[in-house]
Amino acid sequence: MANPKLKHIIQIDGLRFFAVFGVIISHYVLDHVNNDIIRKIPFGTGVNLFFVISGYLITTILFNKKQAVENGLSTYTIEIKNFFAKRILRIFPLYYIVILSLFIFNYHEIESYYMYLVTFTTNIYMTFHNTYIGSKTHLWSLAVEEQFYIIWPFIIFFMKRKHFLNIFLILLFISLGSKFYFLNYTEWQIGANAFLSSCFDALSLGALLAYLQLYHIVVLEKILSKIALVFLILLYVALFIFPDLLPQTWKSFLGNFFTSIIYFYIVGLASQNKFRGIVKYSLENKVVLYLGKISYGIYIIHNFMPEMFYSFFAKKLPPTDEYGIKVIYWISLTILLASISWYVIERPALKLKKYFN
Repeated sequence: MANPKLKHIIQIDGLRFFAVFGVIISHYVLDHVNNDIIRKIPFGTGVNLFFVISGYLITTILFNKKQAVENGLSTYTIEIKNFFAKRILRIFPLYYIVILSLFIFNYHEIESYYMYLVTFTTNIYMTFHNTYIGSKTHLWSLAVEEQFYIIWPFIIFFMKRKHFLNIFLILLFISLGSKFYFLNYTEWQIGANAFLSSCFDALSLGALLAYLQLYHIVVLEKILSKIALVFLILLYVALFIFPDLLPQTWKSFLGNFFTSIIYFYIVGLASQNKFRGIVKYSLENKVVLYLGKISYGIYIIHNFMPEMFYSFFAKKLPPTDEYGIKVIYWISLTILLASISWYVIERPALKLKKYFN
């Protein structure tokens, strides 16, 4: 049995940038593109990529801690406490500073959603009100992550290893069932993407990747293939980009699930640093790695930037009516604020993790 240790995986760091870049393109650009083919490219599924990465990294960490407990080097009580302390240090400081700032500046309709934002339950609000919540909508994915973190260490720590594969497969079927239920038997269509159970596909595929990599690497290497990845991408294009090849109901049902499978392959190959050539360079160059490092701040801030731009920055910059120039402003200012966040808020908080090893 492999010794589960989480090493630094440089290509995973690069993937974080492309995940957040896809979301930004989805929010800033797609509505202003006239080409129907480009508009159908699933840039917004960068969130799925984040979920696969998160499921992979968190599960690998928990397997490592489970092994330490089984070897008598720690206890589950200590490891659960440390796990939640580290997650709080990573997620809470910037998140709650942003939420508090929105409240202080009386941000648009903030009172209506404040308690949901504070408690990481915006995805639940969105699901059962079947509505988006403006520029705060993107925070639903952080709600899903936090809900996942609450249950996942207990599943990994207290279930026997022989049951893990079955658990991951069950979660995949739960996800498919959840998507199908919300789309076909309720008026809460948003729940097909935003409810926790609907997101189990991406999260559990990441967990499955960690499980195979740590305990069944031979099986994983047989599954992972660049040829298979290319085939899956072409199949996705055929089924979901071009019209009339699949009923719309099935596209809605299978779309996110299929992209999660593609991301399973992408994260799997990146987790072993197997990409070469231009893809390797795209994932490992210093600019991409830096943007991947600050991607959490970029993600949180970017959707608020258009309104922040007009409120705080527009008068200080050369005026323009060109939407493309505005997008450049928004992205540049988002990166600037995310960089400040990294050095002033996030990195100092992360240094405190040393007390919870």
